[in-house]
Amino acid sequence: MELDNYIYKAIVHAHDSGMSKDEILETTIANLPDSLHDNAIAIIDNLDFNNEQNERDFNNLSELFNYIFYLVNQNKNDEAILNQLSNSCNLEQFEFAKYALRYININRIPSAWELDNVHSELVKLDIDELIKKCETIKNFAYKEVAYRIILQHLYRAFCDNKPIKWFIDIARSTTDETIIKYCDRAAVMISKAQGVEPIEALESAKTDIEQPNITTSESGKLIVDTLAEFKIAAEYIDAQCGPTFNRIKIKLGKGVSFKKIQDFGNDFVQQLGDTLNMDTPPMVSVVPGGAAIDVPRRYREIVYFKDYADFSSPIDIHNIVIPGGVGVDGKYVDIPLSDENVTHILGGGRTRGGKSQFEKAAILYLARRYPPSVVQLALSDVKRVTFSKFSKLPHLIAPVAKDAESSAKLFSLLVEHMEARYREFEKVGVETIAEFNRKHYPDLIMTRIATWADECFDLLTDKVHCDFIELDMMKLLAKAGGAGIHIMLYTQRPDKNVINPLIRSNFPAKTAFATTRPEDSCIILGDDNTLAANLLGYGDFLYKTSTKIVRLQALYVGDAEEPEYFEKLLEEAINQEDIYNAWQPKDIEEFSHSENINSSHKDDKAKFDHSFGFEIKLDDESKNSILNLCRRNYRVDEIVKAIFNISRYDGKSYKKYRTVVENFLSSQGCEEDDI
Repeated sequence: MELDNYIYKAIVHAHDSGMSKDEILETTIANLPDSLHDNAIAIIDNLDFNNEQNERDFNNLSELFNYIFYLVNQNKNDEAILNQLSNSCNLEQFEFAKYALRYININRIPSAWELDNVHSELVKLDIDELIKKCETIKNFAYKEVAYRIILQHLYRAFCDNKPIKWFIDIARSTTDETIIKYCDRAAVMISKAQGVEPIEALESAKTDIEQPNITTSESGKLIVDTLAEFKIAAEYIDAQCGPTFNRIKIKLGKGVSFKKIQDFGNDFVQQLGDTLNMDTPPMVSVVPGGAAIDVPRRYREIVYFKDYADFSSPIDIHNIVIPGGVGVDGKYVDIPLSDENVTHILGGGRTRGGKSQFEKAAILYLARRYPPSVVQLALSDVKRVTFSKFSKLPHLIAPVAKDAESSAKLFSLLVEHMEARYREFEKVGVETIAEFNRKHYPDLIMTRIATWADECFDLLTDKVHCDFIELDMMKLLAKAGGAGIHIMLYTQRPDKNVINPLIRSNFPAKTAFATTRPEDSCIILGDDNTLAANLLGYGDFLYKTSTKIVRLQALYVGDAEEPEYFEKLLEEAINQEDIYNAWQPKDIEEFSHSENINSSHKDDKAKFDHSFGFEIKLDDESKNSILNLCRRNYRVDEIVKAIFNISRYDGKSYKKYRTVVENFLSSQGCEEDDI
């Protein structure tokens, strides 16, 4: 890989010296062996040979963002990019540019070639150098590479019988919570092998680096005393110790409003941060009989999936659950998808919030716990990495969707399943899947379908497919729960303009992981609830239904640390016995590519006809698409939008297309109410 770096630097130098693309390509091919041609050509293709001027005008911030992304992909450093933009941007644009550059540096998905280069550099470092380097890495993908190499170091140390103290010293040398968690996990495994209680072993090894232990009652007294300094009367009631935080319960004095301490978090950090290990404002909430202040534990307990996942008890096909987490009282809470207060789940949170681990734990549990006749899965993974390990499961109703186009087809298929189920309900005289299964079990059961869309922001902002996805999603959220089809929608980037209020309001349950901004918390939880901004990350989350909101620590699967256990469960899920007879829909149609995307030739044809006033004639493909969308209860305006990319805002053109569609549907015998 050193040779690759040398080639890269030589090509960039030639580019910066003014050589043309053809000149560089010719020289490169002539002087390098065949085995290196592909990498060299990839480097050349990524360079900018357009000689764009330093100064340019930006019509909007979106255009500016895309240009910055382009410059980053040209391997220009931050300083060069900002220097170039300083000549083109006004003050507001330049401030946005700095923020956008930081965002892109963190979230950009590097190429395989870039990842290989980073890996080759990091793998040369010893553990101490690697940890220091990891702390400086911004990009999440590069960080994942560093974490994998660190895990390899720790695993070798574990196999070499390094003492617990060695792992604690490594944790002590860094502020990176992921590395600290890895070291704690190794220490726990060693302590178990030695027959020592894990917590005792960890605490014993850490005594030389801890500040004096403070009991929960002492913490409560400190909090009450601090409030008194601000003229707020309160008394300490009691405390609970959870895996992630300790909940201090206080009783406010008579006449003291909760609002006085609701936004007191920053003052707690200022006054008690060092003493109580508070780096961020603690969550302050109302509980029966008082107020609660959640103080982070100095050393968190990891809640392992293997310790709570139940695969041995008899299956209850009427009560399908996914793992939730452990509460502050130490009790495990699962999430019942079949409960009418859950049905669909909206969730999200920032990077390192624990969202992906939660999703993987839920999918792994469903696949291992229930056979395909009881639970099926529909997975959308536009990041292509979160659900990749589940691609061979027999529970899948379709291959894992890896882009917006295939996700649109997947949601379309789910709508068809939903409509087929309601036709069956009408036929047998029931209203919901619960009634159907109670009536026919054990002779016949209707399978529940659990759907996960890992990054809905990318789906709902896709220029081509977002309208199709949004329409199908709204149909599913309105009716699919009763038919046993459950939608779990997750995102790292909650945006009120992307996830519209109609969609958000149709999710009975929410799982909010740590968010970057209070506004993001409000979008996920609703009701102007900003509590998720005070969560601690790494699986600390809020589970909200129409009847309750609880703070839980999600189960940790550890697929990177214990791949053998993860693969074992997957293998068992694939090979498990299926004794149930599942109802099969007989009228699910396979939809063509044209129904799921707005192909460019249709768009061009619509614009051409509109410009010259030609008569609109429907080809066979358009006719079939219109009929299929009508059968799925699309309105005429939705059909016109989906097939021709024309909306009511297009005036006379829209009316013309609407009339054509209405006339065609009438000619096919569709009732006026259907249209």
